[in-house]
Amino acid sequence: MRIAKMVSSEMDTAIEARSIATSPLNSKDNPLSQIQKDKLLVIQWEHLNLYKFYPMALCSSWTIRCMLYPMSVVKSRLQLQRKNNVYNGMRDAFVKIIRQEGIGALYKGFWMTLPQLSASFLYSSAYERVRDLLQTHLHIKNHSVVSALAGGIASPCAQLIFVPTDIVAQHMMVQNNPEAFGGGKKNIAVADAIRNDGLAGKRTLGLRVIRAVYKVDGISGFYRGFLSAIMLYIPSTMVFWSTYYNSLAVFRMIREKVTELEYGVKPTSPSEVDDRNLFLDQAVSGSIGGVASAMVTNPLEMLRIRLQVHRTTYRETITRLWKYEKAQVFTKGLAPRMVNNALYSSLVMLAYESVKRFAVLPEYKNKIVW
Repeated sequence: MRIAKMVSSEMDTAIEARSIATSPLNSKDNPLSQIQKDKLLVIQWEHLNLYKFYPMALCSSWTIRCMLYPMSVVKSRLQLQRKNNVYNGMRDAFVKIIRQEGIGALYKGFWMTLPQLSASFLYSSAYERVRDLLQTHLHIKNHSVVSALAGGIASPCAQLIFVPTDIVAQHMMVQNNPEAFGGGKKNIAVADAIRNDGLAGKRTLGLRVIRAVYKVDGISGFYRGFLSAIMLYIPSTMVFWSTYYNSLAVFRMIREKVTELEYGVKPTSPSEVDDRNLFLDQAVSGSIGGVASAMVTNPLEMLRIRLQVHRTTYRETITRLWKYEKAQVFTKGLAPRMVNNALYSSLVMLAYESVKRFAVLPEYKNKIVW
């Protein structure tokens, strides 16, 4: 759920705001004069009542995470199994997990990932600051370039929280059958430590996993594969934001054409374009960005999750991936990852943009576009 996690991360990033001045075409005969001119197309921090915004954003993020977490469990198990020795695809995984373990198994590790909600705010703060520096001091004006660079630079900050919570959650996801998902008997030291801790029924599985990881690998065990996580999420965020803005640009061109056909006059400025239901463009663009990011970075996701759960070195992990998976490294777990990223990014944009509109300061209420 990464871009997802990341877009979540991604959810709380602010997109550039601008208030567009009144168009020079003020003639009463101009059909476009009925379109609102003084529009706030994209809402930024200075337009928000943050006391309203943060609680609403937190609730929306938590709700979306609840809805889509099962997809993360399925994706993780598909990517951790050797070839297809347990599941034969996304649908088969869902059916077998529910039938053999119950629906609760789809939420293993869920509570351990909740601290990642705070990582989203950390990401957005770093992202916003970096973007401002890029625009102000380096004078980069292209939205796609600025957001891609800012997202790539801000991503390592969020990994300080994402990586340890991911590691604990992933061990919880596969604890029912560590031999099948752990990379072999010599790679399941954490699972063995849990089996032999004598704490079954006394402590929750999450606390037992934390204890086992610390016992086996120490503090460094919670940051195993940290470099691979950065290698994954920097290009992931860059692909997402560049695709997102390019998709928005395409939708903008379509809106200009639709406005011309509807009113019979070609818009001469951005303020004359009909921007009703703009948030739908943002939602669809987010979904496209999520799918693109998943497709481009799937091999890096495979590397990251196997490093963290199989507890192998970078060289050994790459060797094993090629030996057992070969070209499947590009597609294994990709279907649930694409579905998860597409839904998560779309819902995040819908929720986030709606929350921003509800939390806007009173002086901007009449300028926002729904």
